[in-house]
Amino acid sequence: MRKIDRLLVSLNTWIQKAEEDDDITKDVPDFPGLDKVAGYVEDYEKKVAKLLREQKKYFLSGLKGTVKKKEAEEEPTIEELLIYYTNSLFAADQFVEQFGEETTAILTSTISDLTAVMMEAIDKDVVFNILSERTIKWIESWAADLAELMKLHTHEAVEQVLKDGIANGESIAEIELKLKDLPQFNRKRARRTAQTEILAACSRSQWEAYNQSPAVVKKKWRHSGSRKNNPRPNHVLLDGTEVGTDDEFEIPVSLEKCQYPRDPALSGKERINCKCVLSPVVDEEILGLSQEEKEQLRQEALENMK
Repeated sequence: MRKIDRLLVSLNTWIQKAEEDDDITKDVPDFPGLDKVAGYVEDYEKKVAKLLREQKKYFLSGLKGTVKKKEAEEEPTIEELLIYYTNSLFAADQFVEQFGEETTAILTSTISDLTAVMMEAIDKDVVFNILSERTIKWIESWAADLAELMKLHTHEAVEQVLKDGIANGESIAEIELKLKDLPQFNRKRARRTAQTEILAACSRSQWEAYNQSPAVVKKKWRHSGSRKNNPRPNHVLLDGTEVGTDDEFEIPVSLEKCQYPRDPALSGKERINCKCVLSPVVDEEILGLSQEEKEQLRQEALENMK
């Protein structure tokens, strides 16, 4: 088995364990560098969980602060709280900036490390030393978009609690308890976010490695089933499909297009819980070129990855 194939076996095993919420460090075939990925998931999860805790504290403090200001007069109505949250607290929420910074840092580290491992596994003569401009821009763009999506879902949930409170005639104390228990603030959301985004980083690193490696002429979609989840029939149909390294796959039936499995360009139904991977299609003649010739080809590829 070629080195890159052994790496893909390890990566595929890890992906299945991560998506099934199993112990992601247990029984994964050993491969140098891949052990860092589990660490990235744990690190990112802790950082996301901390930001969610701070965001919850921010909204609860806003509630208590409003009540305290008005206690000399009378307790604020839920209608007044709704106006205060939507007009003031939502606008001043610092979650997006903080989350975007943490996500940019973790995606950059994960993609850089995995790209290096994959490129070395494909061809030891072509060593990774820099991410392409396109991937750097992708990281920055997706980190910002994800931060906005996370914030939007949380704000919508908080707003719904207040609207339900108005409709049901609930007290301030009841509103406070519901805000504390919102799943948008819990550890499970942090873990799912960490797993999904590190898996996306794995896919992006494959795209990066295959486009930088001169000997890789195509990428192949590989479907992987799971004992715990029903496979997507359209992903099964895509299994074995080969396209150019920078060309898009077209998902059968839905006709969505993407560069790789779990591409953020895909809808949630095609992206979330996907366990597919990419494998490289290698040209043995290019693999046999001199190190200098291959390095020149890699530099040309980087110029095209802007």
